[in-house]
Amino acid sequence: MQTAERTLTRRKPKQQRSRQTVDFVLSAVQLVAKRHGTQAITTNRIAEAAGVSVGSLYQYFPDKRAIFTALHDRHVDEVRRVIKQTTTDCASAPLEEFARELVLGLVDAHTELAELHDVVAAAVPQSALSFRNALHQTFGQVLSRADDPERYSSDEAERMLFVLPGMVESLVHGGARAPLSRAGAKSEAIRTVLVYVNSFQGGAPKHY
Repeated sequence: MQTAERTLTRRKPKQQRSRQTVDFVLSAVQLVAKRHGTQAITTNRIAEAAGVSVGSLYQYFPDKRAIFTALHDRHVDEVRRVIKQTTTDCASAPLEEFARELVLGLVDAHTELAELHDVVAAAVPQSALSFRNALHQTFGQVLSRADDPERYSSDEAERMLFVLPGMVESLVHGGARAPLSRAGAKSEAIRTVLVYVNSFQGGAPKHY
């Protein structure tokens, strides 16, 4: 996944106090969205919720779009962490277990920005494509592991790489906004992915 290719802040926070101010501002956006809705997000409300002056906010963020873009980049870092941790923890696990743990972690990571998903996505429109590309690379690495090279044929692996990245991206992003509990969204996302993955067991894919 790629972070946004633009300047996010007027100046980079180097001292601890400056970093805290930036953290307060970014954390306040979610609070404002919950209290007033995303359409009512303003720099004044963000500054008030963060406990800083508007002038202090503008020292680091020239406008709302810069704030949303910074939120996206922070989110990208969390998604990268989830993918890396899952890949490490499930290094020798079967694809089903890897897929389950990956979806669990990604749903949690995306639920944190549920109220802000649309505005953050609008600020960084290439976000979904970058996410799918990262998933494609990750699933490709798992499917090509040398510990069980004959479990899936090259045709099966190609089919799964065509479907899984887009499927997981859609389920994770959709689950963040679904009228379900977090547990319900996780359950349905995992069930969908595992039904697809398990359809390849025993040779040819099963039909449902």
